[in-house]
Amino acid sequence: MDLVKTKSDLMTMVKKGYLSFLILVLIMITLPLQHRYLPPLMILLGIFWLLEIYLGLINPLKSSLKYRVLFFLFLIFYIWQLIGILYSSDVKMGWANLYGRLSLIIFPMIMFNPAERVKTKNNLLLKVFTLSTSVYIIACFIYAFIRSLSLNNGTWLFNPHPQDFFWLNYFFGMDFTFSIHPSYLAMYVLLSFFIATEAGNDRSLILKYRIFWIILGIFLLISLYFISSRAGLLAAFILIPVYAIYKIIKIRKSKVFWIIIVLMIIPVLALVIKNNTRIKSLFKDISDEHKSEITINDDRLKIWKSALTIIEDNFVLGVGIGDVRTELVKEYDRQGEQRLSDERLNAHNQFLEVFLENGIIGLVIFLGLMSFMAYLAISEENLLYSIFIIMMIVYFMFETILYRLAGVSFFSLFSFLLLYYKSDSQAN
Repeated sequence: MDLVKTKSDLMTMVKKGYLSFLILVLIMITLPLQHRYLPPLMILLGIFWLLEIYLGLINPLKSSLKYRVLFFLFLIFYIWQLIGILYSSDVKMGWANLYGRLSLIIFPMIMFNPAERVKTKNNLLLKVFTLSTSVYIIACFIYAFIRSLSLNNGTWLFNPHPQDFFWLNYFFGMDFTFSIHPSYLAMYVLLSFFIATEAGNDRSLILKYRIFWIILGIFLLISLYFISSRAGLLAAFILIPVYAIYKIIKIRKSKVFWIIIVLMIIPVLALVIKNNTRIKSLFKDISDEHKSEITINDDRLKIWKSALTIIEDNFVLGVGIGDVRTELVKEYDRQGEQRLSDERLNAHNQFLEVFLENGIIGLVIFLGLMSFMAYLAISEENLLYSIFIIMMIVYFMFETILYRLAGVSFFSLFSFLLLYYKSDSQAN
């Protein structure tokens, strides 16, 4: 009897879309905290989605045509990468890369037409992600503080610099983020900042909750300084004024408020960025007396030059999804860049990486995908989705985001999840 009741309760939860929504809540929590555990959650999400289709709760054919087109663009992009295995010498690496990018298919397949509860509770999912990201940042500060303490003759000393590496700081960069690359964490934090800011502007919330989200947004923005991702700081410098200017144009009642915000935040943000340790060293490097030197010695320029050299000989189809690292290492060796060769560095530019893997055909598909996302953001007047797209383009210019699970899952999931976001004004 209890077993029958349990099965009945389970089917009720499936029919109401509770289970797939619950899995998505767990994904929102897991992504910032420990993304390595995403694959089993993705499998569960897929199983519940198929079950919902079987029960007639979801009909993929009745979903929005525009969202179906976006899904097919993701599908075509992935299939073309699959074709790249046919002309890869390192087939094993090719399959490993394809497996690591399965979320490029799984999340779009499920999220172009998810359960109704996922659509209606979309804002809640975004807030859970923001809270989870904030918890991780707090953990980073606590861990950095603990690592900075040492006991000497019964006296506690605070020194944020590692003893053997005095030029490093537990509160900056990779030492601060410790278990995730700063670039990926900065992506999570920047999107979470805008989610928190939107919640702070939500007039349907009571005042104390709005104040909480505003304070949390400020905390997240400040944390970008400590994460010290140059791409993250640059994206913040671009996006925050864009966001504020949009608010000035759209919200007439708050024009003066947002004008003040723009006039205050741009110089403050510029000052903060300039005084960041990594940015300060970059400014020093590109001063007049160092311009020619940095052109010669900058790693990214060397990597991009090597990538472009390979592309010249493999323009149409690329080198295949399994051979990019091998071909880059060969080019590094040919140019005498032993350190780049030993570290087997990727292209550090998503557009170049796609070009290397799949040639001009793959790049055109990828650019078409990004262009259609931009069309959706503009046609549906989705501010948060627009912010996300601009942020990803900035990151794609400096990092190969779709190489690791932390990046590819973030991009594929939010490319669809944010489509269902409704601002306060839209909801009303």
